[in-house]
Amino acid sequence: MRKDKVGALVILALSIVYGAMAFNIPEAPGVEDTGVTPSSLPIALSATGIVASLLILVLPAPRRIDSDRDGSSFADAFKGLDWRCAAFLFLLMAGYGLILKSLGFLIATILFLYGGFWAMGERRIKLMLLVSIGVTVGFWFILTQLLRIYLEPGVLRFLEAN
Repeated sequence: MRKDKVGALVILALSIVYGAMAFNIPEAPGVEDTGVTPSSLPIALSATGIVASLLILVLPAPRRIDSDRDGSSFADAFKGLDWRCAAFLFLLMAGYGLILKSLGFLIATILFLYGGFWAMGERRIKLMLLVSIGVTVGFWFILTQLLRIYLEPGVLRFLEAN
């Protein structure tokens, strides 16, 4: 089995679990009649992951001419993967979940993205900071100001950041 097919199976499983959990997100009073609820984005992300992984599984993979073996066994799909990077990213995600409430969305997400860039091998500090801060502030603006979704301010509560 090829690496892309194994990856698609993993994404499919995670997307199904994430989608099932998204349907259990409690809704605040008064948002039942609105088009966007707290579970809208997680459900959309789950559906996108399911569709994308099913497309990867169903569509034929392009043939590689330069390879002398096809990598058709399940174990071959896992050879050569960077398990340290994957483990670090997993720990980074767990840490993000733990610090989100205390530090708040803005600071925790900036730190998470910065750490993720570093884990993936990026070492240009200015670029990592610029992208981390830009994406986080942009996403925060869309969620809080346009969609009126509450995000935990954490230590920035005194600044009325939300």
